[in-house]
Amino acid sequence: MPTNTLITPSVVRVAEDVEDKIYNFRPQDTPLVSSIDRTKVTNVFHEWTSDVYRAANAANAAVEGADATYSSQTQPSQYNNRTQIFQDTVSVSNTAETVRKYGRKSEIARLKTKKMVELRRDMEAAAIGNGAAVTGTSSVAGQMRGLFGWIATNNSLATAGTPAAPNPITNTAPVAGTLRAFAEADLKTVITSVYQNGGDASVILVSPQHKVKVSTFTGNVQRTNEVADGAGKRKGVADVVLQTAFNFYGHDFGVSKVTPDRVMTGSGAGLINTAYIVDFDKISLGQLRPFESEQMATVGDAKNWQIRTEVTLIVRQESTLGAVRDLTATGS
Repeated sequence: MPTNTLITPSVVRVAEDVEDKIYNFRPQDTPLVSSIDRTKVTNVFHEWTSDVYRAANAANAAVEGADATYSSQTQPSQYNNRTQIFQDTVSVSNTAETVRKYGRKSEIARLKTKKMVELRRDMEAAAIGNGAAVTGTSSVAGQMRGLFGWIATNNSLATAGTPAAPNPITNTAPVAGTLRAFAEADLKTVITSVYQNGGDASVILVSPQHKVKVSTFTGNVQRTNEVADGAGKRKGVADVVLQTAFNFYGHDFGVSKVTPDRVMTGSGAGLINTAYIVDFDKISLGQLRPFESEQMATVGDAKNWQIRTEVTLIVRQESTLGAVRDLTATGS
């Protein structure tokens, strides 16, 4: 190197090389909340009614000319759930909001958007994993009952311990049994029960770990298939793909889409230890207050915001859904 050659470490005020972006590849999908419709509710205590038909009676035959006799009449079942307020806050100093930043112009706007995604994931966790509704008071936060506390009719429970299904009418949470492996026979049993009670078992909602386990179920799976090109023509033998997983589970009553939910990796028996058989059209998210953000009172040299929503889970008829409970986290 020649004498007195100027090299980079000696240069004054070299410009920073910083990408003007913020990367976040963490999951934000919410399969349940994103797939069900919305119902407007007007109270923190929402109620609805559902009915069922009696069993078919092949011996229903009347004597010609006989007087009519009157059968006993049954009343519909009444169901309810409580709303739950999901909220988070943002406080940003006026200086932090004003200075030039990489990846965003406004720190407040970035944080408000991020909080809404996080709250949506909180809603997903509660709508699935909450075991019982909680009545709100001046010191206790109200909570909605999730799928874990709704499905009373079609359950596969552990054979060990003292497991018990929930009772949504009395607001009784389920009782966990001894954890066990996720068996295909148990899934088939619940699907059959769901079908017999009017459900279609269109979706099997599971944690990622249980999705891996479901893919080991044998059934009548062909583990290889030939890949076609864009024109639908078969490619060469070298393009045959080994299938180690499947996304649809065919059974005697139709086909269920196996949907992994990354929120279900969270703690709680209603998330990581339970697999659900559901129809999204039989569930709704009741909205008392859709997402809103409100600027709070100014305290010091900062701007303060609260982001919130208030919702509940409406299960129109729980007997059309099912659950395989008391599963180990891996399903094995």
